[in-house]
Amino acid sequence: KAEGPSATVGRPGDAVEEIISKQKLDTIIMIDAALKMEGEESATVAQGFGAAIGGIGTERFQIEEIATKHKIPVFAIIIKESVKEAITLMTKNIADKADDVRSQIYEMIKDNTKEGQNVLVIGVGNTLGVSQ
Repeated sequence: KAEGPSATVGRPGDAVEEIISKQKLDTIIMIDAALKMEGEESATVAQGFGAAIGGIGTERFQIEEIATKHKIPVFAIIIKESVKEAITLMTKNIADKADDVRSQIYEMIKDNTKEGQNVLVIGVGNTLGVSQ
């Protein structure tokens, strides 16, 4: 778990490595926020492939390296936001996307796994302003 109140996401790469050492995974799904491009609407949702995590890339590299080594596909869902939205309180428009994102997660699981397979869902988020 990330420790606040500084802006950190903890060590999700190490967590993935530890989980995989204890249990076989068939799919990884990551959810994170991402900065929108100029002209794009805030709170739009996009899907893709690969580790969805911002920063300098070391965590992303670690997660993708582990997943590749174990032949685990990594899917991503991102919620787009402006720079202002990224550094202030969550807006209602973004919060209202929770049900939509949850539905997309369930759909990804149904489309990409079989019954009995293991899925790791990682919700990436920082602890900016969250005291411990």
